[in-house]
Amino acid sequence: MSQVASLTWFARHELNLAWRDWIGLMSGGRKLRDRAVLIGMGIFALALHGVAYAVLSPFFKAGGTIDLAALVMLTGMLVLTFTMMLSQAMESVTRAFYSRDDLDLILSSPASSRDLFAVRIAMMALTTAGMSGLMVAPFINVAALMGGPQWLAGYGVVLAISLCATGGAVLIALALFRTVGAKRTRLVAQIAAAVVGASFLIGIQVVAIVSYGSMSRWSVINSDTVINNVPGMDSLLWLPAAAVSGHLGALIIVLAAAAGFFVLAARTGAIQFQRIVVSALSVATGNVQQKRGNKTFRATSTHRALMQKEWVLLGRDPWLISQTLMQVLYLIPPALMLWVNFGEDAHLSAILAPVVVMAIGQLAGGLAWLTISGEDAPDLVATAPVAPWAVMAAKVQAVLIVVLAIVAPLVLGIAALSMWGAAVTFVGALVAALSAIVIQLWFRAQSKRTNFRRRQVASKASTFCEAFASISCAGTASLAAAGNLIAVVPGLLLVIVMVVAWLLSPPRS
Repeated sequence: MSQVASLTWFARHELNLAWRDWIGLMSGGRKLRDRAVLIGMGIFALALHGVAYAVLSPFFKAGGTIDLAALVMLTGMLVLTFTMMLSQAMESVTRAFYSRDDLDLILSSPASSRDLFAVRIAMMALTTAGMSGLMVAPFINVAALMGGPQWLAGYGVVLAISLCATGGAVLIALALFRTVGAKRTRLVAQIAAAVVGASFLIGIQVVAIVSYGSMSRWSVINSDTVINNVPGMDSLLWLPAAAVSGHLGALIIVLAAAAGFFVLAARTGAIQFQRIVVSALSVATGNVQQKRGNKTFRATSTHRALMQKEWVLLGRDPWLISQTLMQVLYLIPPALMLWVNFGEDAHLSAILAPVVVMAIGQLAGGLAWLTISGEDAPDLVATAPVAPWAVMAAKVQAVLIVVLAIVAPLVLGIAALSMWGAAVTFVGALVAALSAIVIQLWFRAQSKRTNFRRRQVASKASTFCEAFASISCAGTASLAAAGNLIAVVPGLLLVIVMVVAWLLSPPRS
């Protein structure tokens, strides 16, 4: 009886932590009952439902018939949801065993650690379903409103996908522990999570570019080639899609299969985690002996030493590496578009310029936050015999050098199509990066690098200003690359965004 009570308490504890984490993510650390937070969440939910209505209304206005094309479309959306959930689950599993401070408490608890790990894995599945389901829920709600309540079965499919994704993430983590060891598992898992999260979207875009010369993923899914070569409607491949549309038998089979896989994976993980978690604890606490030996120190300038310090810290951050890799991965489709159309279409630069500029702006914002606000030793830096402006200048330059190293190959590729397009793309990327850096300077607030995943909610004003600045730079670059004088309009919008950001920024002494 006491064992059941312990597991019940632990499950309730995990749910409380998940709820607190979700509230912090949505409210940026403010109280949930804050009227502004509630209004913001309501507007966000309405906006998502509006997007869902715009996407689904043509299908339901045409009759909402579940034919082979509809099954292909639904299956594509389910695969996208699965990759998103698997990426999130892999990150959750890794973070739970490297960033959580209660593992030693679990191991010393009189309750069975195997059962406690099983409960934690189950909570991961529920939180993964809840977090990812927030993005899918508007589409299910709109489908139920326009097509009938049978579409609410989509929530059951979301739960099934979450069970499969979490079970798969547990098995992947176990495989990594056995193959690469506890020390490298954290970095490899974070990188794998980034690759998995972007793989389906990028893969579809790559196929679209190679086959149709378009970057639209829907040109592949809706193509006659796919429709004519997929299995018939009676194939088991379409079972999850049929479950989404309200087929009760298909829903039961999908849920039963997902639950069986999850139970097997969770049981395997709960047994083996007890053995390998000790290794994870030693890595997380940094109990690694440094190699002894003579080191040669080279004389260098203070400015260069500060930049090297930032580069070393950036290279040591597994979460940053995964997020940076994801930004770089999204540059693969425009790079492939350049290679396929090498020297053939000068107007292609007008399509590629906004993609590159937008990606670089977002990447620069993340790097700038880490170097400017994510300082784990602020007192040490503040007491160093270096002027504050020199420290900040080194941080900014370190970010710009990383950004330029990434954007340079793409600009050279665009130059083969159009020198004007390459110049516009380079200037646009540089302006987007500088805008993001300046906004981070204006809104800088001391925080730990471990809070990188929460930086978007730390300041809603800076987040929106950074996003609008990137969009404005991308729009300006696209129109300027096409030689359209209307490019002045988004350029002026960028100026307005920066002025608003300066006015909203906290005062500096």
